[in-house]
Amino acid sequence: MFENISNKSIKVKFLAKDFMLKNRLEKLEYSSLHDLSNKNFLIPNQTHSTNVTYSNIPGQIDNCDGVFTSNPKIVCCIKVADCMPIFFAHHSLIFYGVVHAGWKGLIEGILKETSVLIEGRGYKLNNFDILIGPSIQKCCFEISNDVVSRFPSEHIKPKPNGKFMIDLQDIAFQELKNNGFNKNKIRISNDCSYCQKDKYFSFRRNGKNAGRMIGLISFRP
Repeated sequence: MFENISNKSIKVKFLAKDFMLKNRLEKLEYSSLHDLSNKNFLIPNQTHSTNVTYSNIPGQIDNCDGVFTSNPKIVCCIKVADCMPIFFAHHSLIFYGVVHAGWKGLIEGILKETSVLIEGRGYKLNNFDILIGPSIQKCCFEISNDVVSRFPSEHIKPKPNGKFMIDLQDIAFQELKNNGFNKNKIRISNDCSYCQKDKYFSFRRNGKNAGRMIGLISFRP
């Protein structure tokens, strides 16, 4: 799915469980991320917020869950372990970014804030390719009735045990489409981070001891 980008100079990488374990990075903290290479990283200190930021200066951004840049020297990155890594790449210009979308940020409007940021920089939303990477899928994302009312009813599937299954990826797809992105340019990975324990870390599966995957997007002419 990461090859489906019109702008061939924008590259997306997803460092999954095997890479992180092999390189002993499963407990990676942001302060160590700069040691991966000599790249200039733009890093959000994720808080499950709706905050997205544009910057042409590398570094860490507090209380933020999405970062964008038009500086070709910068690598935008996030950490995930069930939440959706959502990558944005302009079709022809140097403008790209990545958003960390957990269920809280998703239903509170992080994708709307993303569209506002992009349009605020003067770009048209239908000129972007969007990739939703490996994350927990509708087969495994279960919630209780204390929060079910916060989700759109059409994405809720009741279970016999009184709980509910939610399709986060479809919620994200509909949000992106409704905000003005081209639905034909949105690609969604079917890989479930919870099911595929050999490939991915999962917070829901392993709790606070879970490792993290890294999503990266950069410019490579």
